[in-house]
Parts: sequence; C-alpha cells; structure tokens
Amino acid sequence: MEFCVNDLFLDKKCVVEDKNSKVAWLNRSGIIFAGHDKWSLDPRVELEKRHSLEYSLRIQKVDVYDEGSYTCSVQTQHEPKTSQVYLIVQVPPKISNISSDVTVNEGSNVTLVCMANGRPEPVITWRHLTPTEPYLDIDFKYTMYYIPV
Repeated sequence: MEFCVNDLFLDKKCVVEDKNSKVAWLNRSGIIFAGHDKWSLDPRVELEKRHSLEYSLRIQKVDVYDEGSYTCSVQTQHEPKTSQVYLIVQVPPKISNISSDVTVNEGSNVTLVCMANGRPEPVITWRHLTPTEPYLDIDFKYTMYYIPV
C-alpha cells in the first residue's frame, strides 16, 4: 500500500529485466501507459524513465479519485509479470460547517454544530472556554462521518 497526502504526488517505479521487455501501467479505468505511449487523457499523469530498465508512474496533485489499485505489467521473453500497488489518498481535515455565536437563557437547551471532512475521518473535540480555565475539556468526543454525494 502507498499513502499519499492530497495535493502531493505519487511516484511509483517499475523495474524490468531487459530492454526487450514490454511495460504497461494500468489502473481500474484501463491502460495508462503502454511502453512510452500515453493512453490516459489526464495531464497530471507522466511516465518517467530514470534509466533504460525503470519506468516510474508519476501522478501530480493526487486527489481522492486517484485512489485504488495500480498495476505494472511486464511482458518478458519468458513470462508475463505484474506488480500491484494500492494508493490510499489522505485529505487533511477541513471544517465545513460550524454554528454561529448564540445567546441562550440559563436552563435552555442549545445545539452547537461542527462538521468536518477529511481522510481519515476527522475526530471533533469540543472544548468549553471559561475566563479562569482557558482550555477545559468537555468529557466527550464526537466523530462526524462525511459521505460525499
């Protein structure tokens, strides 16, 4: 497995045994590269050859839609070989909704909202700020599960 933080890049190499071997990079959508020929229309995807026997797949500005299995397929003179890597994309937490300031009467109920998304799923911790103790923890944590639609 490979972990990648959103907005960075994946750089995965595939090494072949000899110059006669044929190389292809694939993902769930199909062929990305066949030899030096780019089949993907995605401008973020590149093939880098550091030397004659190494083919590296590079994806710039990785996003969650890039997550999944990537396969390097090598056709040698003797037998085909494959190598797989599974890309997991991590996204930093971001608060998407939070309650405005509210004034309530003593003894009333109040609901405060804080929603965040990210990968892995963020854990939201509520803190009660008082003049004498600036960071007094309230004794619960709430995990928001965000499902994109």
